[in-house]
Amino acid sequence: MTTTIPARAELMRLLTAKWQAPVVAVLAELGVADHLTAGPRTAAELAGAVGAHPRALHRVLRAAASLGLFTQDGAGRFGLTPAAECLRSDVPGSLRPAAVMFGLEPFWSPYAHIRHSVMTGEPAFEKTFGTSIYQHLAEHPEHAAVFGAAAAAFHADGIEEIAAGHDWSRYGTVVDVGGGTGPLLAAILGRHPGVRGVLFELPDVVERARGELAELDGRVELVAGDFFAGVPTGDAYLVKSCLHNFADDQAVALLRVIREAMPAGAGLLVAETVVPAGDGPHYAKLDDVEMLVIAGGADRDESEYTDLLAAGGFAVTSLTPCGDRFTLIEAEPRG
Repeated sequence: MTTTIPARAELMRLLTAKWQAPVVAVLAELGVADHLTAGPRTAAELAGAVGAHPRALHRVLRAAASLGLFTQDGAGRFGLTPAAECLRSDVPGSLRPAAVMFGLEPFWSPYAHIRHSVMTGEPAFEKTFGTSIYQHLAEHPEHAAVFGAAAAAFHADGIEEIAAGHDWSRYGTVVDVGGGTGPLLAAILGRHPGVRGVLFELPDVVERARGELAELDGRVELVAGDFFAGVPTGDAYLVKSCLHNFADDQAVALLRVIREAMPAGAGLLVAETVVPAGDGPHYAKLDDVEMLVIAGGADRDESEYTDLLAAGGFAVTSLTPCGDRFTLIEAEPRG
């Protein structure tokens, strides 16, 4: 059987994709996009601005331009494309932290051991570094800062859709469990003046949230703690982009903690990226592999989330698409 040239070319495209993320990462780390806001510049000019080797920077920029990330004109000057604009540090929702994160060794080298994850179902991160990603971040605040900023950028998608796609006015108090610095909670309260909120997070995250939620002072209570140990009381519990970080047993443990804290009549809202059926491309299908290799968690399809919630003591009552990536799963306590 003869392999066609298009098929070989497609496989080569997939294999050489490993070269792309490091190229984007180093240009993001150097802040190249920030130095092009006034217009195109040569690699030599950029090298002087960022302290790089001119010839080496030219080679990397040329590669990035071939991917459509930057432009290159006949005079050898490089400029911004719409995608490169997203690498600027001064634009809302900048993906610069995410690009930098993907170039960091903790998020790169575990893939050399992906076979370990495939054979055992365990994260290759722990085989590579001898600890979990979460413990590593706790011990390396410089990596934690990049990870936090990257996660905020990744999960900014869907915030307005989630805030607008559900009748949050039904609740007196919404408890945002593991909600980062509270952007989704702020969006919900901004739309519904009669609703109060509780942001429940780790102590260091709560401190960072104070400034970001200052304009909602009096309507938001900031509570620090461990959500595996207990959560505050409220009328609705919101969990966004959190369950996928954990294996089934840990995710179920978190759900049971929430179920135990819920007063009569309270509800649960889970916002996650649900893996769609079929073999079409989707962000969640590759993010699921990232969860397998790095975090030990999983992106799940609709039936898997239904089963997971049932194991945690909940019955799914509705699923609402919120933008391209997120689905809001509404559930009520069982039994």
